[in-house]
Amino acid sequence: QTPPGADAAPRPSGRAALSAMKRATTFMTSKVAYRGGYVWAYLPDFSRSWGEMEARRTMMWVQPPGTATMGHAFLDAFHATGDEQFWRAAVVATRALMAAQHPAGGWNYIHDFAGEASLKEWYATIGANGWRLEEFQHYYGNATFGDAGTAEASQLVLRMHLERLSDEFRPALERAIAFVLDSQYPVGGWPQRFPADTSFYTRHITFNDDVAGEN
Repeated sequence: QTPPGADAAPRPSGRAALSAMKRATTFMTSKVAYRGGYVWAYLPDFSRSWGEMEARRTMMWVQPPGTATMGHAFLDAFHATGDEQFWRAAVVATRALMAAQHPAGGWNYIHDFAGEASLKEWYATIGANGWRLEEFQHYYGNATFGDAGTAEASQLVLRMHLERLSDEFRPALERAIAFVLDSQYPVGGWPQRFPADTSFYTRHITFNDDVAGEN
């Protein structure tokens, strides 16, 4: 709010605001994104980047506020303006998530476009040194419900499918829905990770990170 006695700053016109949004989107899609994916923070020269932990340039973060968060923002901008640039940006972000989707239908916290060997090496070096971040200290090779990564990615794929009923997004959406249903315990809860692995903790029903509410 403007302090008492101060002149209110002039609000930008609709045309100026749209122009600024379009410039920002061009920057994000052409300079920041890697194959359509995003992490959380970048140095100005892109020499280093971070999600919840330091990330490599070939990585994207699924865990919010990551790639799906950007996709939702682009889709919201498209709804507000009708400008196709924002729709195209949302499509590219969604395609990045589809490339990262686990065969079972969910998502891991992160994805490395350099391949599974590169991701395993990240877990063995950077992830293994994550104090308090136990989820990053071991490579499970499955998907997680933690921190709404699978939920937010699924919600974006759903929105994109409903926007134009494109067959492009339907297979990923159906796999995501099947993942939520297949992983649910008979009593109604969900584990931290699925498909099941040897970790005793990740098999337990999880209330942390609003898993039940998001699902």
